[in-house]
Amino acid sequence: MNSRNVQSRAEDGARRGEAFARAHEAGVKRVGRVGVAAEGVVYLLIAWLAAQVALGSGSGSADSSGALGQIASKPFGEVLLVVLALGFVALLAWQVVAAITADKTSRRVSAVAKAVAAAALAVSSLKFVAGGGSSSGQQQQTVTQRVLEAPGGAVVVVVVGLVIVGIGVATVVRGLQEKFEDKVEGSLSPALTGLGVAGWVARGVAFAVLGVLVVVSATGDTGKSRGLDAAFHEIAAQPFGTVALLLVALGLAAYAVFQLITARRRSRA
Repeated sequence: MNSRNVQSRAEDGARRGEAFARAHEAGVKRVGRVGVAAEGVVYLLIAWLAAQVALGSGSGSADSSGALGQIASKPFGEVLLVVLALGFVALLAWQVVAAITADKTSRRVSAVAKAVAAAALAVSSLKFVAGGGSSSGQQQQTVTQRVLEAPGGAVVVVVVGLVIVGIGVATVVRGLQEKFEDKVEGSLSPALTGLGVAGWVARGVAFAVLGVLVVVSATGDTGKSRGLDAAFHEIAAQPFGTVALLLVALGLAAYAVFQLITARRRSRA
């Protein structure tokens, strides 16, 4: 089989895949909205954990793994984790379809990133169900250490950190400009718009701080790369950090409520 035939078959397969995705896009989206609500549940718990860090009473990891661990420790927690895992799988499927059918490169990249995040949350949820859940912050620290040990690893870590900072800044700007409104079918009430602004700004600030800490970890201090948990503790350690982190926690709670309320009429995740 020559290279032209291989290319032709690949292109034909791609066209068939896109046609299949477009034909089932509406149905997958309806199911995938459950994953948006599941994300809201996780962020609500992350907001609570961040508030505990601000008040000096946090004992667990203030990130998604800490949130899932909190659920696992409650009565019927394993059942809820299975439901959340199914929601994240549905969100993953939606984002795969969205990446295939996207008409803009930026939306395709965003869909791929959300698909990866949904897959990670689904796997993490199921690990807690099986009793093998672990801190995502510790995992990130381990990955950072391994990257730093590779040739040119420090440069890679700095680049990744700067990308995260850029995502954080872009998220803040999106929130202030209310560009999240196009994710929801129909109009938003002033109250929902306010929740969206607060939520996107808080998430952006948290990710920007996280990115800065990843850059700092390139010096060898890999403890700085422990994800949101490290970001929250860094904010709390600053002057007026308690107030600042409580505001971030309130913003994350606002984001969670926005996700839960708008899930059923989302056009994009």
